[in-house]
Amino acid sequence: MSEQDRNKAWGFTLFGDDLRAEVGGKMSLMGLYQADMFFPDSVTFPASIPRFFLLIMYYEKKGTITEDITFKVTFGTDELVLIEFPILRKDIDAPTTDEPNPTDTTPEDTERIFHSRIPVMLSPFTIPTVGRLRIRAHYSDGCILKLGSISVRQTSVEEFNKMVGAPQAVPSQN
Repeated sequence: MSEQDRNKAWGFTLFGDDLRAEVGGKMSLMGLYQADMFFPDSVTFPASIPRFFLLIMYYEKKGTITEDITFKVTFGTDELVLIEFPILRKDIDAPTTDEPNPTDTTPEDTERIFHSRIPVMLSPFTIPTVGRLRIRAHYSDGCILKLGSISVRQTSVEEFNKMVGAPQAVPSQN
């Protein structure tokens, strides 16, 4: 994928506590994080949480990219790879059973975008330290597509309790 092809693929990642499969092909997303994942400063790293999910949403214009893709989840620097999984171009371009037969449709009916929902469940998930978790699509020609990141931060126990709605101590009135 060349520099001029960057508008031919795009995506994002959702981060949360749990991802559940529902009846009828639906998904329930639980505990979605915003820009940051906070821990009280009483937590020492590495820290482990029971479950953590990534839902990678990847899109590209059909027929415009020819490179294989490796999705990578890294922490801190790109050298600390937590997960990586390749997807070969031949698998992306293979026809699926849910695509309409071209002779049965008009050009307006044909989907021109390849879309993949890639759920990744980490259970348990060990967080090495404060820093940034990054999701990237690495193409076989060396180009990289950024698909999102989340910052892991620490804050005071008092601020953390305010964020999560924990009851605050009430001063005595003696």
